[in-house]
Parts: sequence; structure tokens; C-alpha cells
Amino acid sequence: MILPLALLLAPVALFNGTDLTGWRQEGERPSFFVQKGEIHTSGRGHAGNWLRTESEYEDFRLRFEINPAQWAESAVLLRAARSDRPHHTGLALILAHDFHKQTTPWVTGALAGVRAPLQAVPPGFGAWRRVEIELRGSRLKAQVDGIVVQDLDLDTVPELRHRLRRGFIGFPDMGHAYALRNLVIEDLGAPTRLTGLLANGLEGWTRTGGGNWTVRGDVLEGSNGHGILYAPGEWRDFEFTAVVRSHQRTNSGVFFRGKVPFRSGLERGFEVQIYSPVDSVYPTGSVYGIARSRLQADLEGRWFLLQVRVEGRRVRVLVDGQAVAEVDELPAGFPEQGRIGLQIHMDDTRVEIRDARVRGLK
Repeated sequence: MILPLALLLAPVALFNGTDLTGWRQEGERPSFFVQKGEIHTSGRGHAGNWLRTESEYEDFRLRFEINPAQWAESAVLLRAARSDRPHHTGLALILAHDFHKQTTPWVTGALAGVRAPLQAVPPGFGAWRRVEIELRGSRLKAQVDGIVVQDLDLDTVPELRHRLRRGFIGFPDMGHAYALRNLVIEDLGAPTRLTGLLANGLEGWTRTGGGNWTVRGDVLEGSNGHGILYAPGEWRDFEFTAVVRSHQRTNSGVFFRGKVPFRSGLERGFEVQIYSPVDSVYPTGSVYGIARSRLQADLEGRWFLLQVRVEGRRVRVLVDGQAVAEVDELPAGFPEQGRIGLQIHMDDTRVEIRDARVRGLK
């Protein structure tokens, strides 16, 4: 259903002042709670624990107030994926105590680790700060207490141009207490023409080889065998995104531009590897047999974002927002377009995949 423009632009409260209805806690040590009409975090959940909206947003205006405790570090996460490191999947605007007397990409108003604020925000804690953010496509403008801290086109910043364009709004537990109130959003719409590969379960999918494939809630699990499960539809130039978690050091991967049935190994498509040992020949993020991943983190048992961008014969792979492998020219023999396939390639192991999506680039 397409909503009238007036309804899309109407400000909506994200917090009812009573409980966390409309929000979800991610991570194994939930630390967010409601007290006196405010959202609080104890700061005891630490990395991997964060609070996110139930709904995803693309273009929006967001307003809220934040009250950090002494020495607190915090952030607001924009267009984030449901991963264990959401800072790196969408955008993270830092909100901290700032008694460092420096202007770096790690102070209030900075885009974490990438871009320092345009203007410094006076340090402080124990008082409410007003934050206003507008995102429209690649354009971002952010203010803290009326001070413009960011005003840029994301496409002009190499580290940001491939961050997700649709995702969740969230707040991480960074080991410090802080409070939130007066959270209001205006949803400006602007659909990205994303295709959810699991929107209809496994209807239209084609399995080649063995392995077990099961949909559990919104997660597709592949386990115990050797085979590829191909999604319906063919793609030529596209961006694929999925949130992935591997177990028992499984050997898995995603095939692109595959033909079903295939008559040769090349017609299966080229593969982006999911294999957690970082010292393996082709660890997670590698374009198998072509380009080894530069990833140094062991992601076993953690949800991470896998992004694969394919344009012509060029391939770019990102893991949690970081570029890990590139191919300027795919070898001859691979199909020019085809289906996307999910692989399981080891007994007594399993891989989980959620939020698998494709966005056509042309």
C-alpha cells in the first residue's frame, strides 16, 4: 500500500514514554529500559548490544534529546543492519562527553572514524542535548544543539558511499549510561527498489546438490551437506546485501550470475566466500579462486553484513562496511547475468542468513 504524502511527512513519536513498544534489543545482554518517561541504558551490555527501531527507514528527519552520564560515549545509528557491529553498516553519529580538547572523527558530531564535525560542540554531561538529523538519498545534515556538525553528500566520501541506504535507527551500548527522550521521526519515504529474496519463503527457489535448507522465522539456515540453493530471478548489475552468521567453521558462500541448470563449474556463477578462519586460503569476503579477502577479524558466531556490488565485470565486496576484496575484470567464461545462490559446503556445520536483498543498479 502506498501512503499519501501527507501521512509520510507527518511527525511520529518513536517512543511512547511508557515502554519499549516499537523497539527491539539486539545482543545477548539487553541493557535498555524505561524509567520516568525516558529510555535508559545501564552501559553494562557493551559491544554487540543495541536498541533499534522495529521499522526500517530510508529518507527521514529525526529529532531527539540525549543526556549522557559523566565520561559517556554514545552514538545514534542511522540506516543500520541487524548485525553485531551496526556502527559499520549504516552511519554512526557520535554523541560523547568530549573533554579531549580535540576535533577528530571520534568526537560529538563526527561520523565515526570517517569524518570530523564541521564545528566543535561544547563538552558536557548531565544535561539534555538536542539532536536533529535529515537524510535524503545520499544527502546528510545533522545538528547538535543547533550547531551544524555534518552537511555532506555521502557519495563524495569513499568510506561512506556504499553504506546501506535503508535500515534501522538505533542506539548502542558503548559501556556508559545515557538517557533518551522526545524521539520523533518524519518518514520521507523514497523506496530503494529493494527485492527481498526471502519475502515469499523458498517459493521459486531451486536446489542443486545436497544440504538441508530451512526457514526459521526470518532466517534461512543451510546445514550439513554440499549444495547450492538458487533464488528466483536473474540479475546483471546489482548490489546484494545480507546479514550472515556461521557456525562450526562452516564452509559456505554466495554465488552470483549462476545458470540453473549449469553445464560447467563456471556456469554456477562466481562465489563470494563465507569461511571464518582468517588465515585460510580464501577467508570470508574472498571472491573464490580470484581475489583473497583482506579481512582480519574472526566473525565466527557473529552476525555480520555482507555486501557484494557487481557492475559489468567488476566486483566489490564489503564486510561490515569495510571493503575487503575487489575484482576489476572477472575471468572469461562466467555468465553476464544470472541467479543468486546460497551455498553450504561442509557436513555437520550450518550457516544462517537473514535480510537477504538485491537492488538493481540499472
